Amino acid sequence: MGPAANARRAVRVAKRIYPLAIAAYRQWDRLSPQEKERYKRQARQYAEQSAHYARLAASQLVKRAPTGRDRRR
Repeated sequence: MGPAANARRAVRVAKRIYPLAIAAYRQWDRLSPQEKERYKRQARQYAEQSAHYARLAASQLVKRAPTGRDRRR
């Protein structure tokens, strides 16, 4: 796949996403400042929670990782 194919794909995706992005922006714009803050707090909480689980999963992988070449068998 060359650059031209990537560009065509990007245009197709943009055409599909554009109406959804406009609708989401309009919906966000209609929210009260309190509702916006609530959504921002939720987003921060979700990001922190997912980061916690990602760190936990990474530490589990490190604990289970074989050491040395002979342990792969």
